[in-house]
Amino acid sequence: MSCIVKNTMAEMRNLSASEIADLQNGLYQGVCLLGYYVKRDTPGPIIYHLSATTNADDGGSVIVTGGIKLEHNFAHDLDVRYFGVKGNGTYDDTSFVLSYFNYANQNNLFWVIPGGFKVVVKNPFEIKTSGRCDGKFILTKESSDVTITVARKNEGEELDISSWNEDKMTRGSLDVNFTNSGLANLHFKSTEILIERDGVSGDPYLKKEFIRSNDGKLTTPLVCTYNNKENLTVTKYIVEEAVIIDNLNIETAVNLNVDCYLLITRDNVTLNNPKIINAINNVGAVAMEIEKCADIIINSPFIEGFNKDGVGYGIANYESIGVVVNDGNVIQCRHGYTGRNSVDVNINRGVWEEGIDDHWTDRFTVNETIVKTGKALAAFQFAGNDVTLNSPIVNGSARMFFGIRLDTPSLGGIVNINNPVFTAYNVDGKEKEKDIYLFSFTTPWGKSDLPEYTGKLTLPESLNIINPIINTDADIVRGFFLGILNQPYTNLKNLKITDTILNARPETDYTAVLIIKDSVNQKLYDTNIEITGRLTTNAGVTTCVYLNSINHTTYNRRANIYLSNCFGYERIVFSGANLGTLIMDGGDINSFNTDHADASLANCNIQFKNVEWKGGTIDHLTHALFQNCVFTGNYIFPSADSVSWANNVKYSTVTGLPLNIVNNMKPPFA
Repeated sequence: MSCIVKNTMAEMRNLSASEIADLQNGLYQGVCLLGYYVKRDTPGPIIYHLSATTNADDGGSVIVTGGIKLEHNFAHDLDVRYFGVKGNGTYDDTSFVLSYFNYANQNNLFWVIPGGFKVVVKNPFEIKTSGRCDGKFILTKESSDVTITVARKNEGEELDISSWNEDKMTRGSLDVNFTNSGLANLHFKSTEILIERDGVSGDPYLKKEFIRSNDGKLTTPLVCTYNNKENLTVTKYIVEEAVIIDNLNIETAVNLNVDCYLLITRDNVTLNNPKIINAINNVGAVAMEIEKCADIIINSPFIEGFNKDGVGYGIANYESIGVVVNDGNVIQCRHGYTGRNSVDVNINRGVWEEGIDDHWTDRFTVNETIVKTGKALAAFQFAGNDVTLNSPIVNGSARMFFGIRLDTPSLGGIVNINNPVFTAYNVDGKEKEKDIYLFSFTTPWGKSDLPEYTGKLTLPESLNIINPIINTDADIVRGFFLGILNQPYTNLKNLKITDTILNARPETDYTAVLIIKDSVNQKLYDTNIEITGRLTTNAGVTTCVYLNSINHTTYNRRANIYLSNCFGYERIVFSGANLGTLIMDGGDINSFNTDHADASLANCNIQFKNVEWKGGTIDHLTHALFQNCVFTGNYIFPSADSVSWANNVKYSTVTGLPLNIVNNMKPPFA
């Protein structure tokens, strides 16, 4: 049976009365449409059939003409041209785009934007299915924000949690008495305070998180402890089919959005090669926002021009779990990445300008990224728990490689910084006082006027800085330095630094570890410091560990230092008030200098074994052991007769040591 043939949509909308009668009488199979605006401007002819559908005219699938409805049921790979989108960069395609995606979303169709198309859109719209964009969307704000949202098909269901066990709703728990069959994702939202924010009075961060579950059991542990379920709302989301979107290309026009341009609020989304460019100026707010969802993969994003003061971000990730970003190129943004209440984030490779910054995260991993930063900035800023950086490279003029955010100065768990390369030239600061830090607070010396916090602030249980390389022209370089806080906090428990390369100036002063002991506010732990391997540097002044104290009359919260095969450092500095144990086994050193001579060393355990002493000064030192050491340089050692000696050797010309350094033991070693 033949069809009525029409060249354009306008012709089909103007069927004659006789053509309509012939369709109704079954003389024709339908209407064959050869194009939308002109013949052959669509990928191919399609046939519309007479239909009794109740659906309204949508400009593509259902067409009303002469009192009848014609319908074409599109299959996979739905090209946007079938819905009248011109894509010439000037024509307002808004109504056609909204109809197109409404149809694709309802019918679960793969959508297609052809190459070369520039689709002007002036209203927000949702995408709920997979698709491919070989052209671009020009989001044109005239009055209100124009945002593309990758959205769920199903709304969440608020759960009745009256039977849940509060005793089980603690950090690390996998069972909260949730009853369910199959997979579900849960959003926890509490009015309980997670942490207050310095400088933002009355607006603390609250306890929120997104969690996976299977058959009622959580498959990822809670990261918050919820003390009162009356303050808690839990929403369940059905795990929907995966959505994959290729080459989504967004460009701004006319006015900037207040909020983001691309919003992801759906689970199981993969974006391949997305591009978001602020073509108006360089001060956009947020390019891409991920919110309240699980398992998002962003491959090879390119983002440019979101540098608005205070809120300019390339990617913002809030209350989500399992976000992975691979091979990003995020430039001219205030921060390349930011987040809050995020869990299990992985950023792999790519270039990120002006830093990666998460206001509160749990289990954040960075692999082989390049971060480019300007003056006085921190390349990485975090608060929360458990952060790992593998082979990160930082280039520019940053003051800090890794900073604990000082507005929310709490970072617990285990922090690993493996094989970092920190290059910082032309750094900010006064002449001869330009300083950089591998690990510190974002204000290195801390803060003495922080607000009172509901929960105890926490420093890492373990911090490992493995094989760092530092290239700089700074005057002062610190590996680890945390200043003081005026609020109680759980102290750093374990710190480890291994082989270090520092390419600096001969005038540079380098200290691997600088710790200020605070016997009042530091709680729970005495810090264990382990430094192993060689320092390779041309810096003129090098200190292995410098222990300082606010109060030299108290003997709690003292650090323990373990130096193993530690070469290349000139000196170590401590006092009896801040040192518990020092054991140096292997390596070389020049000097020991006291931080406070009046602090007794009577309760310290100080041992130097298999160490080459290369000449220098040893300040007042008692209750110490030198065993199997070799002295190759001269010493000023006023208390040499007050320490123990066992099997040591000195060069014949060395001065400043007792005559008997082979077997001369004194308490507590005698």
